[in-house]
Amino acid sequence: MIFNKVEPKHLGGGVVVFEGCLDLDWQNLLDRSNDLIQEEWNEMYSSGTDPETNQEIYVNKSGYFFNKESIDLMPKRASAIHYKDNEDLRDIFSFIELAKDKCLLQYFELFPLAYKCVWWKVKGHILQYPKDVYLGSHSDISADYIYGILEPQDQLALRNVVSSLVYFNDSVDKEEELDGNNYLGGHHYFNYLEIDYSPKKGDILFFPSNYMAAHEVKPVTGGFRYSYLGWYSQGTPN
Repeated sequence: MIFNKVEPKHLGGGVVVFEGCLDLDWQNLLDRSNDLIQEEWNEMYSSGTDPETNQEIYVNKSGYFFNKESIDLMPKRASAIHYKDNEDLRDIFSFIELAKDKCLLQYFELFPLAYKCVWWKVKGHILQYPKDVYLGSHSDISADYIYGILEPQDQLALRNVVSSLVYFNDSVDKEEELDGNNYLGGHHYFNYLEIDYSPKKGDILFFPSNYMAAHEVKPVTGGFRYSYLGWYSQGTPN
């Protein structure tokens, strides 16, 4: 595992990429990420049939029904990776966290006032985008407030200050470039800033969690997209 100190590249609006600053055993990481995601998925959902409509559904571990198509179009996650009883896995993700923290200090050099806004961090989790999966436009501090209620139920996102992403594999532009480890499409697009970022393995991306850096993940049209998402935050913990 190698951390390469590289100069940050400011793409605009506080969106900064550290290109190729991580060099890992990418094949091993992709294989393990897939296993972790599948393990967590199997713990969360089971396949079933709606007794009223006879349509295929997913049933979560609490017994609630979910539309199969809508769940299939969502990215899959492995969220409990830092609590696995596997020293090798913990070493890999601890190394990634340390690399992110080093890059964050360089980010603070570009934006010194951000330093006073970060108190603690949310360790990352793995995201997998299979073919046809995307994520619509959003900000990372959205609490989905609804007019008329006293306060949103989940206010954790309101604490996010700086979002961070580590990319485990490459986005390519042509179908003939697919090799089983990369993917087609899946660009990270910042709506208000008109930044269209094509992820590459080993890159670490930082951006403000607020609405100015609202973003989306464009549909993956081939292969599987893997990334590692975490936040640097403020406020008292839950």
